[in-house]
Amino acid sequence: MTLRLVADAVADPVDLLGLLSDAGLPTEDVTEPGRVFLRYSNEGGEFVGIGGFEPLGAAVLLRSIAVVPEHRGHGVGGAITTDLMERGREQGAADAFAFTTGERTFLAAIGFRRVERTEAPAAVLATRQASGLCSASAVLWRKDIA
Repeated sequence: MTLRLVADAVADPVDLLGLLSDAGLPTEDVTEPGRVFLRYSNEGGEFVGIGGFEPLGAAVLLRSIAVVPEHRGHGVGGAITTDLMERGREQGAADAFAFTTGERTFLAAIGFRRVERTEAPAAVLATRQASGLCSASAVLWRKDIA
Protein backbone atom coordinates (compact mmCIF):
# COMPACT_ATOMS: atom_id res chain seq x y z
CA MET A 1 0.00 0.00 0.00
CA THR A 2 1.31 3.44 -0.94
CA LEU A 3 1.44 6.09 1.74
CA ARG A 4 -0.75 9.01 0.66
CA LEU A 5 0.13 12.48 1.85
CA VAL A 6 -1.49 15.86 1.31
CA ALA A 7 0.87 18.74 0.48
CA ASP A 8 0.19 22.41 1.10
CA ALA A 9 2.45 25.26 0.02
CA VAL A 10 4.15 27.08 2.89
CA ALA A 11 3.20 30.75 2.64
CA ASP A 12 5.88 31.88 5.08
CA PRO A 13 8.96 29.63 5.29
CA VAL A 14 9.85 31.23 8.63
CA ASP A 15 7.18 28.92 10.07
CA LEU A 16 9.49 26.00 9.26
CA LEU A 17 12.52 27.21 11.18
CA GLY A 18 11.81 25.25 14.36
CA LEU A 19 11.41 21.87 12.68
CA LEU A 20 14.36 22.51 10.35
CA SER A 21 16.59 23.53 13.26
CA ASP A 22 15.52 20.52 15.32
CA ALA A 23 16.41 18.26 12.37
CA GLY A 24 19.83 19.91 12.01
CA LEU A 25 18.99 21.33 8.58
CA PRO A 26 20.13 24.72 7.26
CA THR A 27 17.72 27.60 7.75
CA GLU A 28 19.73 30.60 6.57
CA ASP A 29 18.27 30.72 3.06
CA VAL A 30 14.70 29.45 3.43
CA THR A 31 13.16 32.85 2.74
CA GLU A 32 15.17 33.51 -0.43
CA PRO A 33 13.41 33.35 -3.81
CA GLY A 34 13.58 30.20 -5.91
CA ARG A 35 12.79 27.73 -3.14
CA VAL A 36 9.51 25.90 -2.73
CA PHE A 37 8.56 24.49 0.66
CA LEU A 38 5.60 22.23 1.40
CA ARG A 39 3.92 21.01 4.58
CA TYR A 40 2.75 17.41 4.45
CA SER A 41 -0.16 15.88 6.32
CA ASN A 42 -1.52 12.37 6.35
CA GLU A 43 -5.02 11.65 5.10
CA GLY A 44 -6.33 12.30 8.61
CA GLY A 45 -4.96 15.85 8.51
CA GLU A 46 -2.12 15.25 10.97
CA PHE A 47 1.09 17.17 10.20
CA VAL A 48 3.83 14.62 9.40
CA GLY A 49 6.68 16.54 7.78
CA ILE A 50 8.07 19.13 5.44
CA GLY A 51 10.09 19.20 2.28
CA GLY A 52 11.40 21.65 -0.23
CA PHE A 53 13.11 21.93 -3.54
CA GLU A 54 14.96 24.33 -5.80
CA PRO A 55 14.14 23.90 -9.49
CA LEU A 56 17.37 24.35 -11.45
CA GLY A 57 16.43 23.61 -15.04
CA ALA A 58 17.48 20.04 -15.86
CA ALA A 59 18.13 19.38 -12.16
CA VAL A 60 16.20 19.78 -8.96
CA LEU A 61 17.87 20.15 -5.57
CA LEU A 62 15.78 18.56 -2.83
CA ARG A 63 15.81 20.57 0.37
CA SER A 64 14.86 20.35 3.99
CA ILE A 65 13.11 16.99 4.10
CA ALA A 66 12.17 16.51 7.72
CA VAL A 67 9.69 14.11 9.29
CA VAL A 68 8.00 14.72 12.62
CA PRO A 69 9.73 12.32 15.06
CA GLU A 70 6.66 10.19 15.83
CA HIS A 71 6.16 9.51 12.10
CA ARG A 72 9.71 8.44 11.29
CA GLY A 73 10.32 4.92 10.09
CA HIS A 74 6.95 4.63 8.34
CA GLY A 75 7.85 5.73 4.81
CA VAL A 76 6.93 9.38 5.24
CA GLY A 77 10.37 10.65 4.18
CA GLY A 78 10.25 8.51 1.04
CA ALA A 79 6.73 9.68 0.20
CA ILE A 80 7.74 13.34 0.64
CA THR A 81 10.83 12.80 -1.51
CA THR A 82 8.81 11.09 -4.24
CA ASP A 83 6.37 14.01 -4.31
CA LEU A 84 9.19 16.56 -4.48
CA MET A 85 10.88 14.67 -7.33
CA GLU A 86 7.60 14.58 -9.27
CA ARG A 87 7.20 18.32 -8.81
CA GLY A 88 10.76 18.82 -10.04
CA ARG A 89 10.13 16.58 -13.03
CA GLU A 90 7.01 18.62 -13.87
CA GLN A 91 9.27 21.68 -14.00
CA GLY A 92 11.70 20.02 -16.41
CA ALA A 93 14.21 18.28 -14.16
CA ALA A 94 15.77 15.01 -15.30
CA ASP A 95 17.91 14.48 -12.19
CA ALA A 96 17.30 15.03 -8.50
CA PHE A 97 20.11 15.89 -6.09
CA ALA A 98 20.24 16.11 -2.30
CA PHE A 99 22.92 16.76 0.31
CA THR A 100 23.10 14.84 3.59
CA THR A 101 25.40 15.14 6.55
CA GLY A 102 26.18 11.44 6.66
CA GLU A 103 26.39 8.23 4.72
CA ARG A 104 23.23 6.77 6.24
CA THR A 105 20.07 8.06 4.64
CA PHE A 106 16.71 6.79 3.48
CA LEU A 107 17.59 8.23 0.06
CA ALA A 108 19.66 5.14 -0.78
CA ALA A 109 16.64 2.93 -0.17
CA ILE A 110 14.61 4.84 -2.77
CA GLY A 111 17.20 4.69 -5.53
CA PHE A 112 19.56 7.59 -4.92
CA ARG A 113 23.26 6.91 -5.32
CA ARG A 114 26.15 8.73 -3.76
CA VAL A 115 28.12 10.87 -6.23
CA GLU A 116 31.08 13.21 -6.10
CA ARG A 117 30.39 16.92 -6.39
CA THR A 118 32.22 16.88 -9.73
CA GLU A 119 29.23 14.93 -11.13
CA ALA A 120 26.76 17.67 -10.22
CA PRO A 121 25.73 20.26 -12.80
CA ALA A 122 26.95 23.83 -12.33
CA ALA A 123 23.45 24.95 -11.31
CA VAL A 124 23.51 22.62 -8.28
CA LEU A 125 27.05 23.64 -7.32
CA ALA A 126 26.06 27.32 -7.50
CA THR A 127 23.31 26.97 -4.86
CA ARG A 128 23.84 28.32 -1.36
CA GLN A 129 23.55 24.78 -0.06
CA ALA A 130 26.44 23.53 -2.16
CA SER A 131 28.57 26.63 -1.88
CA GLY A 132 28.43 27.17 1.84
CA LEU A 133 25.43 26.05 3.88
CA CYS A 134 26.41 22.39 3.67
CA SER A 135 29.94 21.62 4.74
CA ALA A 136 32.47 20.33 2.26
CA SER A 137 32.05 16.93 3.93
CA ALA A 138 28.32 16.78 3.10
CA VAL A 139 27.42 13.78 0.95
CA LEU A 140 25.80 14.44 -2.43
CA TRP A 141 23.13 12.05 -3.72
CA ARG A 142 21.69 11.80 -7.24
CA LYS A 143 18.75 10.06 -8.87
CA ASP A 144 17.58 10.01 -12.48
CA ILE A 145 13.94 11.13 -12.49
CA ALA A 146 13.38 11.55 -16.24
